[in-house]
Amino acid sequence: MDRIQSMAPVVTNITVLVSYFGQPFIIAGRHFSSMISGLFQLVSSIDYNSDFEGSAPVVLQLESIRNLSHIRLTRRSKLDLLIQLARLNAPTLQSLSIDTDIDIDISGLIRDADGNHTTYPRLLSLKLRDLFVPVASRQLEFKGAVPFPSLRSLRLWLSHSLEDDMFFRGNAGTLESLDIKVDDSTFRALCRHKVFVPGSHPKLQRVSVQYKDVFRSQPFATIAETIKFELGIGPRAAVREIGSAPPGNKIAPVISALGNHTCIQVLTILHIWLELWEVIAIIKSLPLLSDLHTMSLRIGAIPAGISRDDLPSFMLLTYASMGKRFRFCSLRDTVNKIDKDLVLCVLLLALACPNFDYAATSRSSHTQFMEMVEEAIASDMFRQYAPRLRRLLFHKL
Repeated sequence: MDRIQSMAPVVTNITVLVSYFGQPFIIAGRHFSSMISGLFQLVSSIDYNSDFEGSAPVVLQLESIRNLSHIRLTRRSKLDLLIQLARLNAPTLQSLSIDTDIDIDISGLIRDADGNHTTYPRLLSLKLRDLFVPVASRQLEFKGAVPFPSLRSLRLWLSHSLEDDMFFRGNAGTLESLDIKVDDSTFRALCRHKVFVPGSHPKLQRVSVQYKDVFRSQPFATIAETIKFELGIGPRAAVREIGSAPPGNKIAPVISALGNHTCIQVLTILHIWLELWEVIAIIKSLPLLSDLHTMSLRIGAIPAGISRDDLPSFMLLTYASMGKRFRFCSLRDTVNKIDKDLVLCVLLLALACPNFDYAATSRSSHTQFMEMVEEAIASDMFRQYAPRLRRLLFHKL
């Protein structure tokens, strides 16, 4: 131990990468393990990344590794032992991140070998991400446990459903950021336990909800249920993300219903293309909205009696000065999808929203996008509005 400390007297963080690159792993296991365990006793933060799939080359001396404040575990090697390491450091941990391509057994974090519940009194940030594919059902229900009473940031991307409100007990007054993937069982459990009701999480400022199983023939919740669920999550949150489509594949009614109940300034909608008229409904219903991030845009059905060439004047007459705070729109997933509809939507929004100054597309499609913008502005359809449209700035994502 003294020798290790003399080698690295000022170390505060350690990253361990264990890899064999397809070759047999040859290492003096006992001495290497002693060195790693010794180093861990000197630091407060561990970043452990391993893709070794055989027997673990590093046998950590877990009992000697205490008082850690930060742990980040990635990949798959001996995940159960590393989860045990996190549990042993529960009294001092402030952040814990597990990002792996295998199923995370949550019970190892919450219960010790004797079945006693573990509490992480100082944990502020918890991120759990695994394969996120359908697997055999496992009961993730822990009656009476209050494991994370001080959480400020929570990310749950798990292949298993939640069966109760365990992750949310005791931290309603401290939670500031939530990123969660929701399937049928998780949705029902959170509703059943009334985890999110108006006023329940006063400090929640960043919210991301991604709905699983959205391609089922029968959605697991009605639009009304989804709206009620969304309204209960962080009504004061300024940053919101809806990943995938909510049940029923209806996005605009859900967002529009939030308008008079939320403070949304930045909205991200993933894995669904929006029609121009849906975007207009969203902007009109969210008076504080400044930034919209989405996949791509399309025109959709044009109002009766209006031709495509009439759309610029129609937008100015019908939606003049709409969304006075709206200034930026990014189109994240436009690789090989640039078409005239997309360009048309952006230019029409610029006419309707007086402060819309910035748009962004993916780096790979940016050149094509700019060429089509120039062509559109020079066309008869937009020529008279060219001075206004040329104020737009276009960026690469």
